[in-house]
Amino acid sequence: MIRGLLTLFLLGTSMAQDAAPVPPKPTAPAAAQPQRLRELIDTLDQSAMQEAFRLLTKDYIHGNKLDSLEVNRAALQGMLSRLDFGAMLLTEKTRSERDSPFDFHHAEINREIAYLRFGRYSEAEIGKLDTAIREFNEEKELTHLILDLRSPQAQAEFSIAAQILSRFQAPNELLFKIRRPGNDRPSLFVSSASPATWRKKLILLVDSETGNVGEIIAAVLKRETGCLIIGERTQGLAVEYRDVPVGEDRILRYAIAEVVLEDDTSIFQEGVEPDIVSATVPKTKYDIYNAVAKGTPLSDFLFQKQRPRMNEAALVAGTDPEIDYYLLLSQNKATPWDRPPLQDKTLQQAVDLLDTTSFLKSGKKDRR
Repeated sequence: MIRGLLTLFLLGTSMAQDAAPVPPKPTAPAAAQPQRLRELIDTLDQSAMQEAFRLLTKDYIHGNKLDSLEVNRAALQGMLSRLDFGAMLLTEKTRSERDSPFDFHHAEINREIAYLRFGRYSEAEIGKLDTAIREFNEEKELTHLILDLRSPQAQAEFSIAAQILSRFQAPNELLFKIRRPGNDRPSLFVSSASPATWRKKLILLVDSETGNVGEIIAAVLKRETGCLIIGERTQGLAVEYRDVPVGEDRILRYAIAEVVLEDDTSIFQEGVEPDIVSATVPKTKYDIYNAVAKGTPLSDFLFQKQRPRMNEAALVAGTDPEIDYYLLLSQNKATPWDRPPLQDKTLQQAVDLLDTTSFLKSGKKDRR
């Protein structure tokens, strides 16, 4: 019965998302669409491509501009485009732009649900993780932990991913491997004994800003525990990069090794697919993270607060809860209700799902 109701709940959520109107995207000419263009080029053999280059450099109206340097630039641009996140050209500034501006945060949402968010996936956060897990384990009624992996993240060390995973996996278990071209013996990362562990239920939150360590954590925990993942598909950055200077203030970053799971499954350029798709606008996410860092309770962004209105209780008490609101309106002043409140819809969906599951289980126990 519970499974059936839970399925209806998820189905209703999915249908609501599907029913939302989607504005039409402007379409480009067929020849200009990247995927279509790639498919057309893939059908050309070596001689056909050479002929195409010859014709463009000879007969194109501005063929005189297509010298060897320009052709090489176009070739490099096309190669980087095809390799996607496998290679990229950076500057010293953009090299560090993805560093997370957010810190580690943990909180109890209610008596059954805990929340934990990483910031920079550093050694310093491992100690904070252990402290948080100990606090959660002391609360016997806590049954679920929501692990938020959505902080915009720079490339972090794979050893950090192994240390974090060791808090959720038994010791001496193979977590993931690093596979390098030409090397038949991949590097193995195995879970270790940890001072604090969480062995209860997990829900993971991911999105397109989840970086390499977050992706590894999500992929391994999904495989090993079957935990639910909510959010958006990740980009597939679970690789080791090498940075090499190429020219003044230019850095070529390219993948030299990839992370694979125990069964040799790679998530490079594939990413981690959520079980439930739920998008949060990045600016909204940042505003919430910043507000929480300044002391605003996380619950303020999960549960909607309604404007006080006249009701039967107010009539009996002889008060008017709407008077302050209307006074501000009459004076053309701003009110707390002029703008919609910030909401973390992805996190809210996870909490609603757990609350619904808990309610259904309690109902089943009562009937017994």
